[in-house]
Amino acid sequence: MQTTLFSLSKSSFLKYEQCEKAFYLYKHHPFLRDKFDVDKNLTFNRGHAIGSFAKELFPGGIDVSEKTKNLVESASLTKQLISEKKTIYEATFVFDGVLVMVDILHFNNDEWRAYEIKSSLKVSPTYLLDACLQYYVVKNCLNELNDFYLVTLNGEYILKDSIEIKSLFKKRSILKEAEKNRPYFEEKIRLAKETIDQNSVPEKQIGSHCFRPYTCDFHGHCWKNVNEKDSIFQLPQLNKEKLFEWYHSGKRKIPDLTNSDLESDVLKKVKKAFVSGKEFYDQKVLNELLERIKEPVASLDMEIWAPAIPQLNETKPFQQIPFLFCLHNEQTSIHFMTEHLQDDRRIFAEQLIDLTAEFNSILVYDKAMEEQSIAYLSRLYPDLEIKLKVVNEKMIDISNLFKNLHYYHPAFQNNFSLKSIAKVLAPEVSFDGITSGLEAMSYFEKLRATENPIEKELIKNDIVSYCFNDVISVQGIYRSLKKIQ
Repeated sequence: MQTTLFSLSKSSFLKYEQCEKAFYLYKHHPFLRDKFDVDKNLTFNRGHAIGSFAKELFPGGIDVSEKTKNLVESASLTKQLISEKKTIYEATFVFDGVLVMVDILHFNNDEWRAYEIKSSLKVSPTYLLDACLQYYVVKNCLNELNDFYLVTLNGEYILKDSIEIKSLFKKRSILKEAEKNRPYFEEKIRLAKETIDQNSVPEKQIGSHCFRPYTCDFHGHCWKNVNEKDSIFQLPQLNKEKLFEWYHSGKRKIPDLTNSDLESDVLKKVKKAFVSGKEFYDQKVLNELLERIKEPVASLDMEIWAPAIPQLNETKPFQQIPFLFCLHNEQTSIHFMTEHLQDDRRIFAEQLIDLTAEFNSILVYDKAMEEQSIAYLSRLYPDLEIKLKVVNEKMIDISNLFKNLHYYHPAFQNNFSLKSIAKVLAPEVSFDGITSGLEAMSYFEKLRATENPIEKELIKNDIVSYCFNDVISVQGIYRSLKKIQ
């Protein structure tokens, strides 16, 4: 990267907007950044894929990033292509030391228009800020720029046999906001450059900015002495504003808090649990939950596929489509999976009905996704609605026992994910392999694209194992709760 040409990029400017300390570290000590987790990488890759697909809005353009990786050359090539009135992908501009790369720059009817593609259904404040900065730079390099658009996926688009590219996307002009904010960017860019030139890291205490609009890349560095096991930030059910209020007043450890600080009785119990290292639970609520569960009982988990670009007829962008469910109890392990190479949603619904029929209760951990999937299938196949309603009524969500602090162990801290609970109540389960639903979805995409039968089977096994880990965990938690009762 040629720092003599520019000192700021779009991404670094957005870091400055969030936190000048993180911005300084990014420019001078990038090795302190947290490692990208799997989900961040997958989200980035999805955005890149949608950006590439959106080029079909203006086909036949020249991709500057494919011609050269040298950013000085990229800016020079962009100027040349503008003079030739070519459609340009990844058009590169530098003004006042700020570099931006615009997804699409298109010339039509004697006008230049820029398009920034986002893998989203709506325009967020961060997207708007991002686009306004790009407009500021491009407009100062290309006065003939007539308009600048943010392009998102159209949440109302429904696939009918083949993709209609112009209907799949929708665009919004940000011209008014961008023009209004040009003085803002002039000032902010000046301040950001001054920050870069400092000889020391800016003083900045941790605060809510560490998480807005995104969790900071330097969270691990700035919080390394904060997130200890007795830190107030491990307390559940408290908003960050209250926690930061305590932290900045000097109350940084759970034992520092008085009973008057903790307004609810349950939080006083949580403090006691942290100090003693012992769990607590509401015997009445636990009994009521277990009395609702009728044998034979199985645990259930589903995996969904939500392609940004619809793949099945009558689906929308990011439509959640179930493709796998697993059932498990002490005697039985069952699963059903479809690749949806054809539309197998009805088969999925029928298998779900048939394979859950023998169980009186079906345990799930946070049943929101399963309920949404069943409601979706019911709308899709009205003749199956009654039978699917039976499946839904059998489901019992055990997560509320923990989220509502009717059962609490200090090892949970403020994390009530299934894995966090299972580490305490079902420690026999090992969570190796796939780590998240988003990663499972990525594996599913690979499965659909792979033709090698051996590779297909390996990928399928990985996905099914991930799903089974969850249902086995739920069964393990259920067994532990029965022992307590």
